[in-house]
Amino acid sequence: MAIGEAPTVDARAGSITLFGLQFRDVSLAEAADDLVERARTGKGVRINFVNAHCVNVAAGDNDYLRALERTDLLYADGIGMAIAARLAGTGFRDNVNGTDLFVPVCERAARGGLRIGLLGARPGVAEACAREMCRRVPGLSIAYVRDGYMAAEEEGGIVAAINEAEVDILYVAMGVPRQELFIDKWSERLDVGVMLGVGALLDYYSGTVRRAPLWLRHLRCEWIYRLLLEPRRLFMRYVVGNVTFLLRALWRRFGGRLVSGRLRLD
Repeated sequence: MAIGEAPTVDARAGSITLFGLQFRDVSLAEAADDLVERARTGKGVRINFVNAHCVNVAAGDNDYLRALERTDLLYADGIGMAIAARLAGTGFRDNVNGTDLFVPVCERAARGGLRIGLLGARPGVAEACAREMCRRVPGLSIAYVRDGYMAAEEEGGIVAAINEAEVDILYVAMGVPRQELFIDKWSERLDVGVMLGVGALLDYYSGTVRRAPLWLRHLRCEWIYRLLLEPRRLFMRYVVGNVTFLLRALWRRFGGRLVSGRLRLD
């Protein structure tokens, strides 16, 4: 199983492989520059962000794991992935996550005349996010906005609408693993430069959900703040899930392996 493979480092390519997945190892600014350049010159580039919760989900969901393996660019997000890298004898230069990347990408997109699309979250959230970002970033063009509540039979029409809007950068905020599976399913039909799975990003920038204080984000411990805000909903993900992730990282480091996507302790 890929997620159990040993870690590797390729300094020339700027990448680190953990859990069988290859992650770009760049600064936040470099990631923003690269993303906008790919949006300008490419087509159908898939970008996803992987944190400890994502690894836990991938260990038990083969469809999600395959979607991550087919992703063009992966970035490691959060303290859990930083710890896993340290256990492997290496480290990431920066915490490249979709939420922190959003503003610098929007600023570069505005300067370059690129069009943004926002798909996901509850009704009204994407619209509020669009208004806030257009206020914050002069000249930003948000060409498509829609919530993430859709039936499977509606997806083809949504893809057609995104293409008609001539979106260059599409943010898909549906949560893990739904957003990655949507991108994987429709990437060949979506006529966009870059598409990203970004979790709760629209909630944050719409003002629906408060972000952690900056000092806590610098420590890569934003999950603690989210847990305090929603303890009942997030207890399994962050308390039980973080322990599971650390056991998985330690087991891989000291010779354990995963079989059929699940941790094996023999």
